Amino acid sequence: MKNIVKAISFLVILIIVIDFVGQIFIPRWNDEWIATPIIKDFYDLPKNSLDVLAVGSSQVVRGFSGLELYKNYGISAYGIGTGQQSIQSSYAWIKESTKTQNEKVVCLEIKMLFEDTPEEQNRKALDNMKFSSNKLESIIDIAWKEKSYETFISYLFPITRFHSRWKEIGSENFIEEIKATNYRGYSLENEVSGNLDYVPVENNIPYDAFIEEERYECINNIIKYCKEKNIGLIFFKMLDMDWDIERHNRVEKIAKENDITFFDFNMKDLMNEVDLLYAADTSRNNHLNIYGAEKTTNYLGEYIKEHYDIEDKRGKDEYKHLDRQLEQYNNDVQNAKIVNIFNPNEYIEALNQKNFTVILVKNNLPNATTLEYNKMINDLGLDISKVYKSNYYAIIEDGKVIAEEGADQNIHLETMVDTVRPVIIDTQKASINFEGTEQSNFHQGFDVLVYNNKSNNVVESSYINFENGIPVIGR
Repeated sequence: MKNIVKAISFLVILIIVIDFVGQIFIPRWNDEWIATPIIKDFYDLPKNSLDVLAVGSSQVVRGFSGLELYKNYGISAYGIGTGQQSIQSSYAWIKESTKTQNEKVVCLEIKMLFEDTPEEQNRKALDNMKFSSNKLESIIDIAWKEKSYETFISYLFPITRFHSRWKEIGSENFIEEIKATNYRGYSLENEVSGNLDYVPVENNIPYDAFIEEERYECINNIIKYCKEKNIGLIFFKMLDMDWDIERHNRVEKIAKENDITFFDFNMKDLMNEVDLLYAADTSRNNHLNIYGAEKTTNYLGEYIKEHYDIEDKRGKDEYKHLDRQLEQYNNDVQNAKIVNIFNPNEYIEALNQKNFTVILVKNNLPNATTLEYNKMINDLGLDISKVYKSNYYAIIEDGKVIAEEGADQNIHLETMVDTVRPVIIDTQKASINFEGTEQSNFHQGFDVLVYNNKSNNVVESSYINFENGIPVIGR
């Protein structure tokens, strides 16, 4: 018996050591899809602090913003989305979450109900999951499907798959630069696709798409599990060029058979209700941008708030961590949106927002007497008598003019922004030199530098020109 105990203890210690070393060798997926941070941060969530969990493919990463739900509805939410996340992995994460959380609602993005998941994407969903029966069950499913013992071992002990990375292992494998911030499972994207080729889905044919047996069994297991746990289940599908009515019909049939709400944001009627426009609300990679994510997430939030008894968490001491996250989120959304504004009135309004320091330098701009010209000057709070001088600059902070000068001769100013950031302004050259880097566009009109005092970064360099007295925004 003593020898058996020793042997078992040795094996347990060996497995723990192999697993620990394996975690070092696993690639760090810290790119814009933030697979590693999403999972790492999930395990740091306070126990029983979630109301809503969203799971699914990268459509969740770019389309479901949990902080929007907190901001507008007081709902605590988190998204565990990974690239092409299999429906089996989504099931595993639902079960993994209920071990430490007490969700009222699970929102499942159902794109992968009809698609296979390649190895790399499976690993993004599973390699950073803590070892548990949920992870083991998922590994067995993958290995069984591939009929491969080697696959089972490689997922169970990732070091056997990634041991060749030993030459790449260094300090950066422990502390790596993350290229995108994780906002509770959401990765902010402000790119606008402008794609006009998308055609909304219309309910014009009765045919259903085929679902592979294993995936069909898994979706039924998810439905059963949520019912057993008394968790509300919502199916949703984000805007997607590859989606079609056949797949919609199949999911709708499953939803109706099980009394599950299904929101397909590709359906023409729902798109109109939510005011979704593919060209404006997606990025070039067939995912939602911040504008689309706000619309769809808040639509889900409105439904959840009306149909589920969820206490408003805003203002509660135990959710102060969400207030801090929301402050950063709001600030970064503010930065992301301003660079897409070309409407002059909207841009002037944005420049006057809190947290922004705006530097304007006049550059070879003829004075105008049009209503539009004067309105812009007034809306920015500038002194038009100074603006009319041949040399002019202004500094606006939190919507208030804190420095302004106009003269017939050159103005050379050396000052500080945010108390520590050196700025040199030279009106004759129309130069805005920020921390040793030239930021001016040298474009006729007003050259503009926008700096955010909260995030301590230059948001953008732009210009405001006037064509026939009408302001034009350029970059």
